[in-house]
Amino acid sequence: MGLGTFLRKFSRRKILDSSEQSELKRVLSTLDLTLLGIGSTLGIGIYVLAGAVARNDAGPAVVISFLFAAIASVLAG
Repeated sequence: MGLGTFLRKFSRRKILDSSEQSELKRVLSTLDLTLLGIGSTLGIGIYVLAGAVARNDAGPAVVISFLFAAIASVLAG
């Protein structure tokens, strides 16, 4: 498999049938999608940080610490 074949397979695009029209409109811009990706990355960091703090600071009460965190998450949601 040459580089040209790989690039053609990598950049394939689906050909849309013009008879299949969706009522859904594309409303997210490139900036919106970028900010959504950054937000999800930061969200994962919060969970990692919570685990590190629980390990270093909570000690044997880690279960109670996670219970409080779960209650706070439910209330925030």
